[in-house]
Amino acid sequence: MIYKFGIRLFLASVLFRYCEAGFPRNLAWTGGPVHTECEHSAKTLISSGQYIKDNVVATKAVTFNDDVYILTPRFKSGVLSTIWLIVRGRRCVELQPFPEQHSHSLGDCNQIQNAIDFYLDYLGNLWILDSGIVETSEHPRCTCRPKVVVLSILLKKFTKQIQLSGLVVQTSNLQNIVVEHAFGGPFVYISDASRGAILVHDASSGEQRAVLACAPTLGLHMALVKKGLVQSVLVLTRMQDGRVLEVNTNALKRKEAGIALRVYSDNSTPLIILGADTYHLYLRHATCADVLSWDTREHINSSLLMNIHSAGPRMIPTSVTAHPLKPVLLILDNNYVDATFNKMATYHRITFVGQL
Repeated sequence: MIYKFGIRLFLASVLFRYCEAGFPRNLAWTGGPVHTECEHSAKTLISSGQYIKDNVVATKAVTFNDDVYILTPRFKSGVLSTIWLIVRGRRCVELQPFPEQHSHSLGDCNQIQNAIDFYLDYLGNLWILDSGIVETSEHPRCTCRPKVVVLSILLKKFTKQIQLSGLVVQTSNLQNIVVEHAFGGPFVYISDASRGAILVHDASSGEQRAVLACAPTLGLHMALVKKGLVQSVLVLTRMQDGRVLEVNTNALKRKEAGIALRVYSDNSTPLIILGADTYHLYLRHATCADVLSWDTREHINSSLLMNIHSAGPRMIPTSVTAHPLKPVLLILDNNYVDATFNKMATYHRITFVGQL
């Protein structure tokens, strides 16, 4: 009991110091309140159909230099941008297209079409997974081929574009992206649920290949964690079952013909990965909205999973990311299920939690 109280006191003290640095305890907003220089600009965007506030749904949030960036896939029409910077505007929280609105122009294949996931590295680069398929929950249509775009937050511009045409097939269902900075350069890993595959791209040589990791599935969630000082592994979960799988990234980098999968656990309830940081994996049970922390240096079991956050009634956590320099986690919750079925605006909340 004293131990738990001490942990809570520590988390509260870390959170208090972080709030003093510029952010409140929570950031909350409804739909996508766009930031414009004048009200007239917003009205023009609405009348043209480019911007429908209620259709903007945030699924991931990261922070760099204490600025918060969110990802909003183009599930429906009227999503002006898929990467945003959170700013303080006339209505408190407002969203500003990042790096600019033109960078998300539909039909321009040099720009981002539909960012479905991104990964922030320690250099301040956002590695953005662009599926090229927009309005996926209404009338899916392909505007451009899938690609990865590297966006420098510091320079506020694209620095690299990686085409994925040689890796994907017609039925590919791309979902997650992680990047490992190795001695030979960055390696990009992307999950393809429809094939149960990991797509591997060597950013230095340009070599690409698809590695089959498990049976095809509706959802293949993936995160990168450390094993020791230099070794990293990919942790995978499938939507249909409760298995937690591990793949040594050295095998992926060495182009081994077959990869060895380690099964950590075979739970009865499927697990969904929300994020990772060094040795810790953040996840939730498919039937629960509590965020659990697992130290991957220990064998996974229910007694070793620490509950670090409860989303609250009718809310679901969709991502957990760590501040690059501070012991703080960003947890993004929303009511996407209610919003989808009841056709209402999505309510979002980012909670800042002290990191263990």
